[in-house]
Amino acid sequence: MNDQTAFDWDLLIVGRSFAGLSAALTSGRARRSTLVVGSGGPRNEAVLHAHGLLTRDGESPNDLVAIAEAQLAKYPSVQLVDDRVTAIEPLDGGFRATVGKRTVTAAAIILATGVNDNPPDVPGLAAHWGRGVFTCPYCDGFEHQDLALAVIGAAGIVPHTSKLLTGWSDDVTVYGHTFDPEVAEGLTARGVVIEPQAVVKVVGDGGSVSAVELADGRVRAVGAIFSAQMPSPNVSLAVGLGCELDDMGFVKVDEMQATTVVGVWAAGDLTTMRHQMAAAIAAGGMAAAACHMTSMT
Repeated sequence: MNDQTAFDWDLLIVGRSFAGLSAALTSGRARRSTLVVGSGGPRNEAVLHAHGLLTRDGESPNDLVAIAEAQLAKYPSVQLVDDRVTAIEPLDGGFRATVGKRTVTAAAIILATGVNDNPPDVPGLAAHWGRGVFTCPYCDGFEHQDLALAVIGAAGIVPHTSKLLTGWSDDVTVYGHTFDPEVAEGLTARGVVIEPQAVVKVVGDGGSVSAVELADGRVRAVGAIFSAQMPSPNVSLAVGLGCELDDMGFVKVDEMQATTVVGVWAAGDLTTMRHQMAAAIAAGGMAAAACHMTSMT
């Protein structure tokens, strides 16, 4: 990188969830001036208890973010801003970014802008998102083991999710789809029931689900619903910078989280379908370390 003294910040991190805050921690410990910009909670903020993170299994995602931000306070070179980055453009070996109503410059960028889930538009589903309706078997399958599990969503993703869930329950039903004979045979062989009728309503008390209502009027008791949908990566800033995307629409990165644009790294859900907190934290730390090492050579 060029002389960083010409910029307001050594590093601008866009995103204040697990990947972005992990990157901020690594950068702060390297004594790099770091601006972290983001608003809203983590992607999994709707769940009461997040799982799969070593030493923090079962804690609230919002509490985890709060702890991370409190710990970052001891690093004087790191500043957290509750705002949005609406544009980034190259600037003489660095970058100019619009942060809310002001403009800042930075020598390097880490994008940790995550993805947006696209849950099916079914009455009652939104009210139970994260409280009976989930997306990740590894995150929430254990807590719903041996229950009747319903799978809804995109036809191309539903079979994969359904097969995974048979590791937690022998009672897995796919709703709203028919499949070609080969796919159907594979599902049936794993014990998955295929119900062509679509779910038209999710029934529950707001804290858990108890049943689904089908298009033909039948009601089926369920213990949890898993939504198998392709999320939408938040790539507008990456695309604006010229970063390449992969065939699934995620930002392409190398083993050090570098994008195809010099000076820009990306980490977390934005870069992969493997969406877990531990992976996002590792990727954020890697991106910040790689950014720092590049600045020192």
